[in-house]
Amino acid sequence: MINKRILQTAMVLVAGLMMSATVAAKEMKIGYVDVQAVASKLPQAAALQQTIRTEFGSRMETVEKLEKDIGFNIEKLRRDGPTMSEKQQQDLTNTVNNQRQQYDQLARPLQEELRARQTEERNKLLGLIQSAIDEVAARDKYDLILNSGAAVYAKPEYDISDAVASIASKKK
Repeated sequence: MINKRILQTAMVLVAGLMMSATVAAKEMKIGYVDVQAVASKLPQAAALQQTIRTEFGSRMETVEKLEKDIGFNIEKLRRDGPTMSEKQQQDLTNTVNNQRQQYDQLARPLQEELRARQTEERNKLLGLIQSAIDEVAARDKYDLILNSGAAVYAKPEYDISDAVASIASKKK
């Protein structure tokens, strides 16, 4: 009998909590933002891409040229190898091996530096967006703002992406 009474009390308590949570949720002001769309609209994003291109452009071109040269020489060896002398084949093979070694020495550090720099710049951009989200939330008194990917369904009127983009585009 005691277990039955405890069970009934627990059920009433859970039902009460669920009802109060429903009431509280109806009073909350909720919005969502598409962070990726906001980031793509920002002029700062284009400027950051240009900065990275300027910073790494010449090294990227060197690596790309080396890739093309390696491909050309491999194709030449495959295509013309049977008509080449053994010395010519060996020289071209050595050239390809040297180019691959040079490529490995240049490409891997470049990729790592580029990835680190892109991450750094993306974090700066996300910081601007977060600051803008905070401003919109405070100004419009939102209780909860979700990333659009977290919402299975949301009405368009709850989308604050344009307001966030507007504020973030003015930040530096």
